[in-house]
Amino acid sequence: MSRNLMDYKGIKVKKELYPIIKHIEDVDKYREELGRLSSSWDIFALLGQLGDINIDIGKTKENFLNLTTTLLNHLSDETVKKVTAEMGFKAQVAIDIVIRNLFERTADIGFLATDDDIRDFLLHYVSKYNKESTVLKKGIQKRFLEYVKKYSVYYDIVLADTKGKVVARLDENINIENIDLNFINKVLNTSEEYIETYGAHNFLPQYNKSLVYSYKVTRTNDFNSESLGVLCLCFKFTDEMKGIFNNLVDKKNKETITLLDEDGYVIASSDEDCIPLNSKQEIIIDSKYKIVSFAGRDFISKSCLTNGYQGFNGLKWYGHIMIPLEYAFLSEESNTKKVVDDNIIEAMMNNEQHFSKDLKEVFNKSKNIQDNLSRVIWNGNVAQSKINSSNREFSKSLLSEIGVTGLKANSSLNNLNRTIINSILKDSEFLSSLAIDIMDRNLYERANDCRWWALTTYFRKALDDRDTLEQKEEQISSILKYINDLYTVYTNLLVFDKDGKIIAVSNDKEKHLIGKVLSTPWVENTLNLKNTQKYCVSDFEKTNLYNNESTYVYCSAIRSFEDDSKINGGIAIVFDSTPQFHAMLEESLPSDNSTVFAIFANRDKNVISSTNKELSINSKINIDDKFFKLKNNEKLSEIIEIDNKYYALGVRCSKGYREYKSSEDDYENDVFCLVFIYIGKKCLNGLSKIKRKKFINNNILKKSLDSNSVELATFRLGKKFLAVHAKNVIESIGIEKLEKSIDMDKKNPFKGMVLHKDRLISVLDIRSFINEEIKDEELKTIILLEYDKDNKEHCIGILVSSLESISLVESKSIQQIQSHFLGAGALIESIVEIDDLDEPEVAMILDIKKIDNNLTQRDSTN
Repeated sequence: MSRNLMDYKGIKVKKELYPIIKHIEDVDKYREELGRLSSSWDIFALLGQLGDINIDIGKTKENFLNLTTTLLNHLSDETVKKVTAEMGFKAQVAIDIVIRNLFERTADIGFLATDDDIRDFLLHYVSKYNKESTVLKKGIQKRFLEYVKKYSVYYDIVLADTKGKVVARLDENINIENIDLNFINKVLNTSEEYIETYGAHNFLPQYNKSLVYSYKVTRTNDFNSESLGVLCLCFKFTDEMKGIFNNLVDKKNKETITLLDEDGYVIASSDEDCIPLNSKQEIIIDSKYKIVSFAGRDFISKSCLTNGYQGFNGLKWYGHIMIPLEYAFLSEESNTKKVVDDNIIEAMMNNEQHFSKDLKEVFNKSKNIQDNLSRVIWNGNVAQSKINSSNREFSKSLLSEIGVTGLKANSSLNNLNRTIINSILKDSEFLSSLAIDIMDRNLYERANDCRWWALTTYFRKALDDRDTLEQKEEQISSILKYINDLYTVYTNLLVFDKDGKIIAVSNDKEKHLIGKVLSTPWVENTLNLKNTQKYCVSDFEKTNLYNNESTYVYCSAIRSFEDDSKINGGIAIVFDSTPQFHAMLEESLPSDNSTVFAIFANRDKNVISSTNKELSINSKINIDDKFFKLKNNEKLSEIIEIDNKYYALGVRCSKGYREYKSSEDDYENDVFCLVFIYIGKKCLNGLSKIKRKKFINNNILKKSLDSNSVELATFRLGKKFLAVHAKNVIESIGIEKLEKSIDMDKKNPFKGMVLHKDRLISVLDIRSFINEEIKDEELKTIILLEYDKDNKEHCIGILVSSLESISLVESKSIQQIQSHFLGAGALIESIVEIDDLDEPEVAMILDIKKIDNNLTQRDSTN
């Protein structure tokens, strides 16, 4: 045995696979199944000695055993590659989604720290014993509450002076008066735009570790301005991670997804019972996977650093996944009860993305073995039809059983094809769910932003005094520009009055809009919003606010500073949808996504975004309506055909995120993510949908050959079902034995010669004479025929596609065809119904002598 191979239950496997192969469920399943078939060959070898079947069972067994070894090694390789690639993808997605979310937090703290209300509070607050300060504190707490109502990812906001004294916080149940001075000084002395800390914070004693975003509050926006205090936003880290894990974890394989800090300690876990918080794990970056032991159990593990988001990488955390080894390689459960069409499987097998060359070679070898076995059985049945011994019926039964066993071996491989198809469908569902979740999370932030910015005190006071409003345009624009610089997902922010007239913009290139009156429906909707929690969104439509391209515009009402019930105008934020949506889709797909594309679309099948260049925004998707009738959070996956290509299509309908698009929210806008995974090109000729022979036919075994019946050897030429009298069949052989004619006209039926025993036999192609158009490569077998046993020259060979059964029929059931018939009838003498198929079918019986006289003699005249 080679040094690189080891024996696993009678199968030679690669050394590196040995620790894993026993856990690969499909491998063990196929090994046991093929092992049972191997035992059957031994039984058949013994029984064959009792009959006269003339088959080398030992050779057949050896062929299948060699095939099994090759298959199981390739199957193991492919399974490990797929599982570990999926693990790497999930670990990557887990950390990248977190980083996407936390990027928004860095903008939040940067903007909120410049809030004028917070500055004014710090400038005028004296102490908790001062009455005016008590009123101010209640006002600022109310503002904090408004903020957290909108940005519900935070559970507390803490404000301290430059000495670390807590002057106001949202959660007054925590009685901590001072923040650690080291922390305060770190924030006050930073040259960065925010401070991100994960660990123990003395002002959050209820948590051993917490994630906090902090920044200094200064008198003005100038970098060197005097510091007034420190503001801290306390993020719902555990809550956020729970939502991310729920969307990623596959409970079937007991996987645990975690976040690790830079030292490898678990800071978040999808299953704390399995992988507890603060446990230390090995960081696995430099290899595709590693088998590790933890708590007395073996896991297959993988870690990933973030790809970052718009230059933000956050703290040095890792996405990390661990799957118990005994659950890592379970068989894929079918997510469809529909039978997978053979054409789809053929298309998949021709696509190396899903079906490697090595694995395809295994299937080709299996098919060759099966073809050879079928030919041997067919020949054996032909031989039995010519003898009349006590062993005849036993031998026929045995041949049938051998054929069934061969089909079972091939069936095991076909089941593997369906497993791969189901796996692809599962992938399409997962990717569509991931992308729609990222979209919902992103648009949740947009709904938050417009509502909070509408509460900017300067905007509210400015719109209260319409007479001086134009004089404040520059200051309003300045504030909008400052916000827009922090939140780069918008192309423009606009403030408009209650008449819909644009007062100010954030984008200097859009100043020409100032003074224009907005006439879109969302303006009126904005001016009628009931409270500060409400917002409205435009349809996804073309707008001159976005260079006449389609996008969403998020809006909220600006209320009077003096009277909350009075609306003086609104703010509109123009989402930069084209690059943002495209990035969401791209980041949801595997890095090697050449065979995958994804689409966001609405219920009307209009494209919102696409990674397929051929599908432009606002174009219509021409697929079945059922994919767009899904309810919120429902999913569906199927194989569809587009332009003679097969795709696995996974579709998920949006469900919202937190309160966004939930029962607490008035906004309804169902978006669908469709992920198309290319399976393969459809064979335009298609596979012949033919009725398959029965290897075991109880009716035929009960019949006996007598003067009232004949045996017919049946076969196919393309879609034509043909037959000859079994007594006229010499043997069937493989096409590789044909010595082809070199300089012969392609239209000539003569294709060459075969040397069979002591006879040189002409081989003919009768396709054109029975009106059947099939490709040359579909002609795989030669049937050698004779119609005069006393004259060895009266022999011919014909090319056929496949062999069927040796069928016993009553002589009276054969119907003669009149000689004046043309076309297909020229070489056919009669027809008969064959009933030993899954469904009865009419076979055309060839006239061998006519074929020889008409075609062979014509050859000699050429």
